[in-house]
Amino acid sequence: MKKLIYTLSILLTPLFVNAQQMPHYSLYMLNDIVINPSLISTKSDNQIGIMIRDQWTGFDGAPKTQSVSYYNVEHEKFGRGIRIVNDNTGPISLLSGTISGSYLIPIESPNKLSVGASGKILQYKIDNSEIILENDGVIDPAMNGGVLDKVIGNSASIGINYFSDRFNIGASVINIFNSDLNLSNTGTENTLVNHYYLNAEYNIQYSKELEFSPSVLIKKIGASNIQMDLNLKSSINKTIWGGFSYRTNDAFIAMLGLSFLNYDLGYSYDITSTKMSIPSYGSHGIVMTYKLKPREKDSDKDGVLDKDDGCPKIPGLPELNGCPDKDKDGISDWEDECPDFPGLEINNGCPDRDADGIIDRYDRCPDVPGVPELNGCPDSDGDGLQDELDKCPFVKGSLRNMGCPDTIEIIQQDTIKIFVKVPSFIDTITEITWDNLPLWADRVHFEFNKHNLDENSKIILNKVAQFLIDNNEKNLQINGHADERGTEKYNMKLSKRRANSVYKYLIDQGVDKTRLSIKAFGESQNASSSHDENRRVEFKVIK
Repeated sequence: MKKLIYTLSILLTPLFVNAQQMPHYSLYMLNDIVINPSLISTKSDNQIGIMIRDQWTGFDGAPKTQSVSYYNVEHEKFGRGIRIVNDNTGPISLLSGTISGSYLIPIESPNKLSVGASGKILQYKIDNSEIILENDGVIDPAMNGGVLDKVIGNSASIGINYFSDRFNIGASVINIFNSDLNLSNTGTENTLVNHYYLNAEYNIQYSKELEFSPSVLIKKIGASNIQMDLNLKSSINKTIWGGFSYRTNDAFIAMLGLSFLNYDLGYSYDITSTKMSIPSYGSHGIVMTYKLKPREKDSDKDGVLDKDDGCPKIPGLPELNGCPDKDKDGISDWEDECPDFPGLEINNGCPDRDADGIIDRYDRCPDVPGVPELNGCPDSDGDGLQDELDKCPFVKGSLRNMGCPDTIEIIQQDTIKIFVKVPSFIDTITEITWDNLPLWADRVHFEFNKHNLDENSKIILNKVAQFLIDNNEKNLQINGHADERGTEKYNMKLSKRRANSVYKYLIDQGVDKTRLSIKAFGESQNASSSHDENRRVEFKVIK
């Protein structure tokens, strides 16, 4: 046996004197996180895995590897895991513990992108008593004595993976950062070498029962040549599976497995294709994994699991898929345009007190049914002017007559006759001219202590604006007035605001502002004893 161990030590010298290579096994596709930590994010279940590998069976002192791992994917973006590996090769043993993590990066694609990293602590040990050198008269002090002190080291790895339910493409660097392992205390540099991996897999659903999964792994380890694993795995009813693999310059591999309940059991047999095939009967590997369904979470504690919760971070109602409903109108807040006021689904959760089809926030007359054309206000006679502004709300008229008809009408009610009088100057004014333009300002009035324009004033100013746009040979001065209530100073400011309201409105309708000017008169030019008629503007045509 000692002669075999001597032979093995010679074979392993290039690997363990100048650099350390990590153990590798054929069934890595059942626990592929060992080659790329970002692959944790591709898993949908938590997983416990056990691996046993007997390499080069029949060759004393050949590598034997065992590992146990656990991966957890309960978080929607983060995955994490831990793995312990024990590897023995003749006089050399390795014990390592690895913590891994992955993160799912949000991207605008139906596919997904993840990154991962892992950190490892490891212990190397050489038992010199297992090595017998040929007696050639040369004494190597590094081989004298018993067990060398244990050497502790560490390393870090990174990876990235782009994937979907059908495929994944990844790249990783194992041992990208690592510490020196001075096994013989001689000062000779001895480190873990970088392992570069490129992995890709594609799932082909040939039929409902039969599925194929071709995959490839390209690896570059230290100064060694590039090596490639070409794999083909097929499964029947996702229960029985088998496959073949070819590892360049190393081995042909046959694989067989069984999936049942939450278990995956796999066996591999490697037929060595190098000179090692002479004393070796191949390599055997067994992997068993057990999948645990992630614990179903209810982050907001509302009784609706996150996977079914439309609002997983905010407590809500089961009947609304876990979303809140502050106004209790049966419409979730995120769909409710008026989440603080109970409303109807037909109005997207907004109230409509007068049930005229116009929600209250847009209804200028929210308590009286109206028409959409007048922002929810009524028009009893249907002449296009809302009742509030209509001087003859129950008799159809024209806008230029403030809703009254062009002629005097007599309404017969039993034996009583009611005469409705038409505004005085309207009979003679049909179109705006430069001569009658000042008269149109008589229909622009304001409420007490107000300077905003009502709908009737806007109708008048629309006509004035169009006339000014069509006729640009003259300009217009807008004079503001106020009644005598209030101080003289205040009324001067109020009249200026009224003139400015008209000025801005005409500009908004397209009138060139250089053709307009304003002037405030306060209460100094009252035109009547009526307060209503004094709250006004006047138009003055300027050549």
